[in-house]
Amino acid sequence: MIGKQIKGTGFRGCLNYVLGKKDAALIGGTMCGQTPEELAAEFAIARQLRPNLKVAVFHATLSVASTEKLEDFEENDQRWLTIAANYMKAMEFDNNQYAVVKHSDTDHDHIHIVASRIRLDGGVVDDSWDYYKSQETIRQLERNYSLETVTPSWETDKRAPTTGERRQLKSKGNKSVRVQLQDLIDEVTQDNPTMPEFVERLQQQGVEVQVGLTRNGFSKGISYNLDGVALSGSQLGKAYTFYGLQKHRGISYDQQRDSALIEALMQSQHLASVPGEAEKYELELQPSELAETAPLTPATANELELQLSILPERNETQWVRVRSHLAVEYSFPLELLNLLHSHSWLYAGSEKAVFTARTLEGEASFAFVLDERGNFTTTHPLSSEAVFWVATTGEIERAVIACNPIEALSILLIEQENSQENSATAPATIYLGIERASQLPIELLQELDSVIIAIAENSQLARNASELLPDAELVSPQSSWNDTWIQLIELEQQTNQQNNQQYKQHSQDIELD
Repeated sequence: MIGKQIKGTGFRGCLNYVLGKKDAALIGGTMCGQTPEELAAEFAIARQLRPNLKVAVFHATLSVASTEKLEDFEENDQRWLTIAANYMKAMEFDNNQYAVVKHSDTDHDHIHIVASRIRLDGGVVDDSWDYYKSQETIRQLERNYSLETVTPSWETDKRAPTTGERRQLKSKGNKSVRVQLQDLIDEVTQDNPTMPEFVERLQQQGVEVQVGLTRNGFSKGISYNLDGVALSGSQLGKAYTFYGLQKHRGISYDQQRDSALIEALMQSQHLASVPGEAEKYELELQPSELAETAPLTPATANELELQLSILPERNETQWVRVRSHLAVEYSFPLELLNLLHSHSWLYAGSEKAVFTARTLEGEASFAFVLDERGNFTTTHPLSSEAVFWVATTGEIERAVIACNPIEALSILLIEQENSQENSATAPATIYLGIERASQLPIELLQELDSVIIAIAENSQLARNASELLPDAELVSPQSSWNDTWIQLIELEQQTNQQNNQQYKQHSQDIELD
């Protein structure tokens, strides 16, 4: 028997699919509805128990071998229902809504189970490592019902454990790194992610991933590194190569959509692996240490929720898309974007990036909204002293003022890239993005040792800021600070490529006797 599990967010679309197939038959479950509309409405009632749970749909497929038909047995539907009930109980869906639909449109006799992860007592079924739980359950069902064991196609292209690996597992209970990687990849690919999602999920599990891409976005291979052991995809098996992941594990890859984001993920991974690199994005996003002249209290969770209610509505389903746009178009490190997002300094709203403008006390008053063409619009401000700001850790001694959040973050990145060697002595700095000069926290800025207005000097905004801060230094960008940051990144990449080529040539010149 083969089992597959997919998690999703919408019951109606899943039900339309499983019940819309030719010869599809709803044969049972724990629900009363008979149509997609009725079942979706029934699922919606229980969903009110956990309204904030986004991934509420559990969709399992159970299939027997093509040479084996459960309809050969008496009471075929009842046997399938018994198998489904035992499967769901073992998967801990013993107090949940689910519907069982039988399909007869393929050579494999199979059923679809559409279930809610929300238990009727208000709990939620844990979905961590459910692939392994499902496989163990299926093996037991095969024994109980004398069913033929069917190996999934991708398993045939999975390198089997060596004798040494089996001996190690038996004697010490330890899996080899190769087996651990295979297991991790099997788990994170259960819901058919995109290639960037796959890479990021492995990184979150402590696996370094390297994807070799040509200038045209074509793959030169994929490799994995866990606990200092590096293995290529082919060393794990054909199903774990770049193309095997797409063919056997259902990973989707679109060159134009994914290449740049994969590069950004690997760059973020490199920064995290170099001592001191990750720390440079540890910014002061809680306003408790900004200045002695303005005692600040961090917002509580309830206060933050109230503050954000006056901003554009959040759309978390679009965050990956918005983050990808910022990483690709502006070369912003994913670490920095994730940090800002985790503190609600940045989020997705209606497919657009929303940067929150706050007072120094942390109160969110309005927002800078960035569209995909690179243009900013702002919501109506409710406070005259609210700006987009981030600050490096420590007691603030210096301020840099830019004309919008993109420019402010670009200056931050440029300065930290250029001052890596002297980061210990660099003064703590607050970077501000403003729409108009009246938003500036003048009292704080007048107390600082250094204030820089990094705005085009021929603009009205720069002139207004200079009038309010006559002692500030005016530094005008040649084009934009983000262009400067992108050029800096490109130069660094070119240098790294040249160094790699020189090392390769040097290696070729060495002769070993």
